[in-house]
Amino acid sequence: MIKFKYWFLILLFYFLSCKKAELEKTETCNANYIDSSYKHPKNAAFKAILDKYKKKDLPGIAVLLEDENGTWIGNAGKADIAEGIDFKPCTVSKVASITKMMFATVVMQLREQGKVNLDDKISQWLDKEIIENVENANQATIRDLMRHSSGIYDIISDGDFYLAVLNNPNKNWSGKDLIKFAYKKPKMTEYLANASQGDYSNTNTLLLSLVIEKITGTPHQKLMRDMVIDKVGMPNTVYHHHENLPKYTAQGYYDLYNNGSMINVSNLVTGSGNGYGGIYSNVLDLHTFIKALFIEKRLVSQQSLDLMQTIITDDERGNLGIGLLQQYIHLNLGHLGMGHSGRDLGYSGDAHYFPTKNNRIFINLVNYGTNGNTPLRQVFYDMRDEFVTELLK
Repeated sequence: MIKFKYWFLILLFYFLSCKKAELEKTETCNANYIDSSYKHPKNAAFKAILDKYKKKDLPGIAVLLEDENGTWIGNAGKADIAEGIDFKPCTVSKVASITKMMFATVVMQLREQGKVNLDDKISQWLDKEIIENVENANQATIRDLMRHSSGIYDIISDGDFYLAVLNNPNKNWSGKDLIKFAYKKPKMTEYLANASQGDYSNTNTLLLSLVIEKITGTPHQKLMRDMVIDKVGMPNTVYHHHENLPKYTAQGYYDLYNNGSMINVSNLVTGSGNGYGGIYSNVLDLHTFIKALFIEKRLVSQQSLDLMQTIITDDERGNLGIGLLQQYIHLNLGHLGMGHSGRDLGYSGDAHYFPTKNNRIFINLVNYGTNGNTPLRQVFYDMRDEFVTELLK
């Protein structure tokens, strides 16, 4: 999840007008899948929700829901407004922090292989410079990084980081470059061993990527490709910046002036490919991943899943597991979604399953940034909540 301040948005427009985007335009995609959504008993109800929200100016929407009656898939809007390209279920979009859940499965597989101990202090794997300059880095464990209980400063809240992003759009940031934005910055909380409460920080997963590379001697992007993307079969998923974006990747938008005008922010890359973000995928591939992880158990064992789903609290974002977020508490439906959400400058998404409601699944991707406080932010959250409420009836 990305956090940013209003001053950043004020500067945004001036930089975008003169920076060439890596993704210049979006092409249409063609997916080879059988869509039986019209047969689903809730087809009319789901379609009514989609029709309602496609009229509320979100650029592009793709939704996938699954229950005991099958899978329902819907889409609306544009992947590329300027080119008039539809946002389809096969359209690839940035999933932002959903990346963390995928990377967590890599770490848990390494744990099952005896290569990783969650209670090891990360200091034994980090460069001395990092330990001396990042508060709490000398005390935190791998487990702390994965469940956000380290108290380590979040670089994605840092003003200097965003100025660097503005001055270097499309930059392929290394983890060692990024961690310097946490140097000499205040810790978010005191470090407490065996914490029962977490404080979400993207720096945790950034550090995790550096630690895992030291432990294994293998670039973490190769581990992501070999142990997740290719292992479960996600043909339309890439890990940017390490891999090129497909031509059918959606543009990302933000309503900079809160007046309904969409500014294309696709070329602002907030450190992609360093554990905390960087996966681009579509709802079809995310569906494959969610089923492989939670239901088919093709990635990690049940014992590992139980460990990942051991929850501590975070009042701001929902409950935290190891690489997971437990959400939809606010709906008071008696069932909580286990998975992760993703928010970036021009993209949003959610991928959750509901273990106490027959493993029902909710996935959505929207090419609009919802961390800034615009009217469309609430539109996105209202849409998400209506789909989940209907799914769980």
